[in-house]
Amino acid sequence: MGQYVMGIDVGTTGSKAMVLDLQGNIIGRGYREYKLNEPKPNWVEVGARFLLDITFEAVRDAVADSKVSNTEIAAVSFSVNRSSFCLMDADLNVIDDKFYVWLDSRAESIMEEMNAKISPERRNEITGMPGYNIFAVAKYYWIKKNEPDVYAKTRYFSTVAGFIMHGFGSDAFVVEISDGTVTGLMDVKTLDWNKELACALDFDMAKFPPLCKPGEAVGAVNADVAAKTGLAAGTKIIAGSGDQQLAAMGAGVIRDGAVSFTIGTFGLLAIGLSRPDFSTLTGLMIPSSPSLGVFEVEGPQVSGATCYRWLRDTLCTADVKEAEERGIDPYELMSEKYIRQSVPGSNGVIFYSALFGSGYPTWDTNATGMFLGLRNTHTKADMVRSVMEGITLEARNIVEGVVAAGVKMDDVITVTGGASKSPEWCQIIADIMNRKIRTLNVPDAAVLGAAGLAAIGAGLLKNLDEVAGGMVHFGETYTPVSVNAAVYDRVFAVYKSAYEGLKSTGVFTKLADLRPKA
Repeated sequence: MGQYVMGIDVGTTGSKAMVLDLQGNIIGRGYREYKLNEPKPNWVEVGARFLLDITFEAVRDAVADSKVSNTEIAAVSFSVNRSSFCLMDADLNVIDDKFYVWLDSRAESIMEEMNAKISPERRNEITGMPGYNIFAVAKYYWIKKNEPDVYAKTRYFSTVAGFIMHGFGSDAFVVEISDGTVTGLMDVKTLDWNKELACALDFDMAKFPPLCKPGEAVGAVNADVAAKTGLAAGTKIIAGSGDQQLAAMGAGVIRDGAVSFTIGTFGLLAIGLSRPDFSTLTGLMIPSSPSLGVFEVEGPQVSGATCYRWLRDTLCTADVKEAEERGIDPYELMSEKYIRQSVPGSNGVIFYSALFGSGYPTWDTNATGMFLGLRNTHTKADMVRSVMEGITLEARNIVEGVVAAGVKMDDVITVTGGASKSPEWCQIIADIMNRKIRTLNVPDAAVLGAAGLAAIGAGLLKNLDEVAGGMVHFGETYTPVSVNAAVYDRVFAVYKSAYEGLKSTGVFTKLADLRPKA
């Protein structure tokens, strides 16, 4: 049997694949970035066939980069962006060849009607998910209401994982349980589709697919997929989990109080909590971890590092071109030219991090991104640094909300995702949080978590403890600088006041009325 495994992360804006050994060392990697489609205001989609093909390409790149025989890769498993979904017809083809991405907020128009049928508080208690429009349950209800012909043709509602596993060659069409808990359709106590919710919303439960467990072998790579990916035919396909559950697992969050913060397209604070009181932790996401029945409390940041990518693609296009010419990462060039040329607090410029609205604790679809405090003396460096700081200020808002809710967390936060690759950003996180933070040797913790499940499913490792003990290794530790922390305390107070002031005077609602309508 091969001694390598592959973790595949099908993210919101890119697919990543890595070949790892059982000590957590990266042997080969591949990555393909993609853009989302926005056919109407507030609609966010991505092509299903395109998503599968680009994932195949990332896998092929990783296999080639590893320079090991593909027969030495024992198994693959998947980390996926959560609460995105597609609809499968009777022949298990995707209807309209599209995924409804979690960022899509088209369901806002039916939330009042949906809440009248079953309250958001009751849904939160049943499913562990807040009652907001980003979750699949809301968009699924929107489709049933607005596109009844599409709903009628649907054989299965499918998560990203269900579709991708089927595309790689799973024996049957299944959805993985822990990822499924983030759809807003499952009962966190029974870990099955919930009948009360389905009855209230008049969903046909026959459209909810069979379930499988994380770490379960669901099939093997077939000859067609092998030709497209470079994997060996017969490579085991192991059910994975949601990206944030696996990022937490890849950061060693497998016990009460352990905490990680992922700054990716979807930013998220995750805290291990084996026995949560679902009725009191309102507004927080509480999915099952890959250790079924053991949960994690999640404070989500809807916009996350999407804001920094937006900055790169709008205000820093010349820098992207320069980075390509120099053969370096555009984000490293942005740090060199801008982040290091400004100061903590960005000389008084504050960026409010809500390009897609805000998550916990405000949960405000109408909230928008904004630059505050701009004067003629400010520079591009101040604006760029303020975006990095704004994303992190929103993360602090989440931390303070979680602590206020009574959840206990360790003093040291493990940071994962793209931000953890930047020393400048890591120091900003430590200073804004006024806490020690640490990084990982493999910053792409979700990929490592998926690889860990592949190793368990292939029989190479016994359990999550062996994954955490053998594959997870911590990197640098960053300690807050007291003078910077004091600056950021003042900045954070303004950050919160800006939101509260604009919210209380109805400015966000008025801005929403100015935007184009679907």
